[in-house]
Amino acid sequence: MKNNSLKAVLAASMLLFTLCSCTDPYGVTPPSSEISTTEASANTVLTEKVSTNAKYENGTYSGEGFSLYADPNIWRFIGSQSDAPYDLQLITDKDINTCGISVYVSDDDHGGKSAQNIVMEANNSDIIFTGAAATAAMTFYYYEWAIDDETHGRTYFADYGDNKYLCAYAESNNFGYMDGKITDLLSSIKLTENNQ
Repeated sequence: MKNNSLKAVLAASMLLFTLCSCTDPYGVTPPSSEISTTEASANTVLTEKVSTNAKYENGTYSGEGFSLYADPNIWRFIGSQSDAPYDLQLITDKDINTCGISVYVSDDDHGGKSAQNIVMEANNSDIIFTGAAATAAMTFYYYEWAIDDETHGRTYFADYGDNKYLCAYAESNNFGYMDGKITDLLSSIKLTENNQ
């Protein structure tokens, strides 16, 4: 009987030791070299304002290899007339819901990854949401992050030919409300053979 009690005490002690060692915060912290590598690669995830060289005429918004219809009753082309990091701005009566977007072709091959893998394998602590927006022509994969307390940013990627991506950069204070409007806009994309 005493032998079994001694075994039980030893087993409980070993279990307690194991559990305590698992909660050691230093045991799960990666070496400093891993932290710097992750942070360095994470900084490339978020998109800055891109030079789209976009054109706009009678509702047709076009760039290198694509065109789309941006209804002039819904979207206003601001292009280079503004310091905003997007070309199209949603027309609203009030500033309750805002949205701006630019579409462009990127030839950064991201190491040969698919658009889906770029988003799903992005390792950045600033990313708060990922998702997909399916259109008749293609599927866009995106990640979202907070720009400030009110505004979020998204970068969308769709596979586009060899080592290129059709991308969109968007900012909004309410993507939940804007999802449908952005998907409608991206659904009107027509790919063109001749680059402009």
